[in-house]
Amino acid sequence: MYIFGQFLLNFIMTETQAAAMLLLAPAASYRRHFMLRNTAFALVSATYSVFTAFRMQTSNDFASQTLIFSGLFVLTIFRYFACCRGAFLRDLFNIFSGMLIRLAASSLANFPLFLLPDIDLHNGINWLVVPLIHLLVAVLLLFLLDRWLLQDIRENSDFAPGRLSLGIMAALIAVMLAYLGYTMNQVPEAVAYGVRALFCLLMMTMFYAEWKQARVMAQNALEKRIDEEKLRHYEDLGSVIQAMNIKAHDLRHQIRTLETGSVVTPEVISELTETVQNYESYIKTGNDTLDVLLTEAALRCERAGIEADFRVDGACLGFLSPADLNALFGNAIDNAVEYLSALPEDDRLLWVMGGRTDGFIRLRFENRLLSPVDLKNGIPRTTKADTLSHGFGTQSILSIARKYGGSASFSAEDEVFTACVVLPIREQTDTGMD
Repeated sequence: MYIFGQFLLNFIMTETQAAAMLLLAPAASYRRHFMLRNTAFALVSATYSVFTAFRMQTSNDFASQTLIFSGLFVLTIFRYFACCRGAFLRDLFNIFSGMLIRLAASSLANFPLFLLPDIDLHNGINWLVVPLIHLLVAVLLLFLLDRWLLQDIRENSDFAPGRLSLGIMAALIAVMLAYLGYTMNQVPEAVAYGVRALFCLLMMTMFYAEWKQARVMAQNALEKRIDEEKLRHYEDLGSVIQAMNIKAHDLRHQIRTLETGSVVTPEVISELTETVQNYESYIKTGNDTLDVLLTEAALRCERAGIEADFRVDGACLGFLSPADLNALFGNAIDNAVEYLSALPEDDRLLWVMGGRTDGFIRLRFENRLLSPVDLKNGIPRTTKADTLSHGFGTQSILSIARKYGGSASFSAEDEVFTACVVLPIREQTDTGMD
């Protein structure tokens, strides 16, 4: 029974580490046939766990355990990269965090075992009790961490940790493993495992706090930029109104000229038409933040020769934060404008529509499409060579939709690319900036 108990224990620890790594990865980074790949590696992990169980029966010293568990570490790392592909630094963060979570889980699981009369896998029913306790503690810890920490990081697909933070994480994991080896026969097991669990959880808390602070700083910078754009929006609007007043004054003179039988010159008509067009480009949706974003987008489209039609009821989007509103509309429109700018002028068409429909808020971003789009798991793949640094715009749209309990879908049919976002209606909050 010892062999089977040790196999279960090794397999549970391996799967705990793999699950922690994969729980941190955004769904958009999953490779094709994710479930099939994951299942195949689970079978490999089971096979390796059988092998290690036999080895630990004959040799259970620290050197042998280190070698065996190093192999499990390597196996889970290969498994992660086989199942996911994202920004390299983000992948390293997920891997290191998964290691810390697994170390914390295995340490916490040892405390209930001290209540058993003998925790040796060779004796009694401990061959089954020990793995089951490890499984229960691992599931509970992953559930709690996912609700408190992992979900926030996973949904922020653009999160990229710094090299310094990753270096610190790697060094701390090495110190933790070295501490485990040193304390095996130096201090009571309860103290050793307690310190290790506390250490791992504190490290995860520290890196989560650092991520949270970076996110708040980025959001504050974004809101400051929106404030500045809004100020320029009103300044530009004032200039247009002033120009309109001047043209209206000139028009009155032209009217008087008409009364004498003269004709308004084509130059005056052209200037008046241009002024009216500039005034009409300022979009009013009922949401101050969205007014600024769409007005800027309309002016960019005008400069790029793109015929754009914006019909959005911004009043129903008041529950979206300025940062999420900017990311949602900004990513969708930026991708469309970048693509359309390279098309012939007659094909530069963009439509943005949104409002309440059938108890939901539906947003549609459509643009003319003259080239095929590679959809991977329903998400467009970037056409840029640097796939690690690009292609996260559509992932961000998907993450924001899910954050608010909605969904996003992408399609390319009949020479039209469509990004559709559906959100449940929520209680409105003021996103305007006074």
